[in-house]
Amino acid sequence: MKTFIAFCSLLSIAASASAQEWINPVIKDYGKIKFYKNAELVPDKNTEYKMVFDLTLDSQGDSINKGLNKIARAINLLGASGVPKEKMYLVGIIHSNTTSVILSNEAHRKRTGKDNPNMDLLKVLTENGVKFYVCGQSLAHRGIDIAEMNPYIDLSLSAMTSLTYFQYRGYALMP
Repeated sequence: MKTFIAFCSLLSIAASASAQEWINPVIKDYGKIKFYKNAELVPDKNTEYKMVFDLTLDSQGDSINKGLNKIARAINLLGASGVPKEKMYLVGIIHSNTTSVILSNEAHRKRTGKDNPNMDLLKVLTENGVKFYVCGQSLAHRGIDIAEMNPYIDLSLSAMTSLTYFQYRGYALMP
């Protein structure tokens, strides 16, 4: 029995030692992933990846928006698999409860008393080729003026028409 327990303990330690570490290979500090070199199905580095993210989830307090972090995770997964940035076409359509991520630090401070916690991630994502659009209808419903937008966001007429526009152009919808 002691031999069996010792064997199980050793097996457990070995399994822990071989566990993959969390990494951020492309977008540092955001979108951490575990990369498995022995995975059967991985992104093909010769394929163009066109994704449109439907961003509707609100940030939690002072933390970054989960949808933005999801985009960072997608870039990290693709990058870790050897997909070059030139083959990544990612777009974020911001609407509904996510609309506040578009606020500049000044506008965010006026509304909440704090800087926009998403500014650094938005900057890094746009530097990595991600394009962001905010739904004009959501701005109107939330009383946000386009002058309050940060420089990483462009205006679209609506999320409804923008999501359709990108899907018709071959972008996979990422809810």
